[in-house]
Amino acid sequence: MLDNISLPHITKPVQGTFELPLSKSMVNRALLLAAMYPEITLSGMSTSSDSVYLQQVLDGYLGDSAMVGAGGTTLRFATAYWACQEGAEMELYGTERLNKRPIAPLVDALNALGASVSYTAVEGEAPLRIQGRNLKGGRLHLGHVSSSQFITALMLVSPKMEEGLHLTWDSAPSQPYLVMTAALLRESGFEVLLTAEEFKIRAGQEPKKVELFIERDWSAVAFWCEVVALSNEANIELLGFKLESLQGDSRVLDYFEPLGVKSAFENGSLILTKKPILPLGKFTANLISEPDLAQALITTLLVTKVPFEIHGLQTLTTKETNRIAALEHLAHTLGVTVKSTRDSLSCADYPDVFTSGPKSYDSLEDHRVAMSLAPLSLRFPITIKDPSVVAKSYPEFWNHFTQL
Repeated sequence: MLDNISLPHITKPVQGTFELPLSKSMVNRALLLAAMYPEITLSGMSTSSDSVYLQQVLDGYLGDSAMVGAGGTTLRFATAYWACQEGAEMELYGTERLNKRPIAPLVDALNALGASVSYTAVEGEAPLRIQGRNLKGGRLHLGHVSSSQFITALMLVSPKMEEGLHLTWDSAPSQPYLVMTAALLRESGFEVLLTAEEFKIRAGQEPKKVELFIERDWSAVAFWCEVVALSNEANIELLGFKLESLQGDSRVLDYFEPLGVKSAFENGSLILTKKPILPLGKFTANLISEPDLAQALITTLLVTKVPFEIHGLQTLTTKETNRIAALEHLAHTLGVTVKSTRDSLSCADYPDVFTSGPKSYDSLEDHRVAMSLAPLSLRFPITIKDPSVVAKSYPEFWNHFTQL
């Protein structure tokens, strides 16, 4: 395992053909449904460590005290799954950072619906002790939800609840992930209702025999869009993509188009090429529905010296690292002044010349931070510490990137 990776300054036109990993968001949802119902299978499996951990803990392969890695999705989905396995006993925990990430809203909701989930060390943090029960379900109001994963976890196990489930909430980020979850439930044979503030499923429904189709990962496309945006000439072919997608992150093409990224779909592939652009006065966006695109997009804006104001970033502070702070650090090393709030980051102007000197960055144990830093080598040589963190979502990333 490499301690760091040093990337030389790439000066030539970039090109390559790559097969990106399957969407771990879709895989993780499908894994939970397949674990509950043998009638449901998947068309493929993600190579991401998050998905591998989730499959192992759902299968009981890791034992009744399972270390689930660094994935928030893994811990939250596994908690909901084992909470509805009558008679089971399970302890779940992760890395130090994961143990401190928010989990109490899901624990409180599950317990209100008839589960028995408790904390074994610190209140509100993993490790969790779970005693599986038949969940009663019913009606529950969640208020202002900090992560859509809490709602998704409840949606996925809702078919097992004796009284069905009627969830309501005041607000929730990343709504496209809820739409994805509802779509997979419907594809599995369940009738569900989903609005911006409500989810409902009636009791007593059974699944149909189905193989759930898993798409390629659109969030990973963001880093290849960043490559194209920072290049002088590029032609990148990404295999297995189509215009229609259940993933909200497919909007990445809209965000990067004004930054010089032309996209086209040809013979089952997504083709990204460089196009000329006019100077942008100011780039504005709200990423409340697509927060996983923030790292690649804002890094691109900083390096191309585009003034920007990006909102909807409130979930970034509780990811694998504080991603807003990571972007602030990147700006500081370039000599750029940015302004941040709880949910936004903005930059009004840039120096004529970036701060010179060796550029070395820590991935901060965050896969998206590491991958967003790699394309900077199109502007200057760069060294990235702990590059192996990309295994969390895109294990093949460095193999692909060094083929450019």
